[in-house]
Amino acid sequence: MPLPVLVAVVTCGIALIVLVVHLTGGSRPAELGSEQDALERFAIDYPEVAISRCILSTDRRDAVLETDDGHVGLVHAIGSKYLTRFVNRGEIAASPNAKKDGAVDLDTGDITWPRAELHFDDDETAKIVAGLFSSTLDRSANQRAA
Repeated sequence: MPLPVLVAVVTCGIALIVLVVHLTGGSRPAELGSEQDALERFAIDYPEVAISRCILSTDRRDAVLETDDGHVGLVHAIGSKYLTRFVNRGEIAASPNAKKDGAVDLDTGDITWPRAELHFDDDETAKIVAGLFSSTLDRSANQRAA
């Protein structure tokens, strides 16, 4: 088989495979449909952790979970998959974004996911989320953990 024909056949074959994967939903980005979806996804990796609160981002690609003992759980969509993390308070720096309403800036200090910007419905929710990452527990969290 001549080389130009071989190149054309291989190119068309690869293009056809990519098209089939795309049409069958293989390139669709992951999205959390509800708080229950986030809780179920987190429970796959951390089944023993009890969750007291779940806050979904407006784009449904992130969820911040407060555990009963005051720690924080994260569910983050990456492509068509999810990254989950169990975080001790103070491990990740979080602050409300001063330029964007309802946004929280995360500095994870991790080479695999160094920074993130999570978007929530309003500034109040953003402040609550940023507070969950604080190194000190508020009084209500201390009472729940006791």
